[in-house]
Amino acid sequence: MTLNTEQLAKIAKALSDPIRLKILDLIRAGYSELDVNPPVACCTGGVCVCDIQEQMDMAQSKVSYHLKELKNAGLVTETKVGKWNFYSINRSTFQDYLKEIYRLYIDGDPVATHIEHGERRESPYVQQNRP
Repeated sequence: MTLNTEQLAKIAKALSDPIRLKILDLIRAGYSELDVNPPVACCTGGVCVCDIQEQMDMAQSKVSYHLKELKNAGLVTETKVGKWNFYSINRSTFQDYLKEIYRLYIDGDPVATHIEHGERRESPYVQQNRP
């Protein structure tokens, strides 16, 4: 899936906060690497918000705010089991983000590539964001 400029910016903004990166590290590690057991037997791929809060030694409201930002960017998914909320990494969003960043900025400048072939075309992101 191709991400638009707003989606790329939302993901980049979510990843720009060190607290969110630490939360993502905890979620990626999962219960197999954390020194704690899940509150209920479920969600093998996720971590309960209560355990993220405990590991980060942060207020529940602050952890919830950062998880909301990660969720709004599509970087994590939430599974509710009773009163417990479990979060897991949304691998497809990360893959789409990395592919798009690579295509736009690593694989070559879309404008320069077309100039080499005798034509000048702007990046679709430049065209999309013109007033």
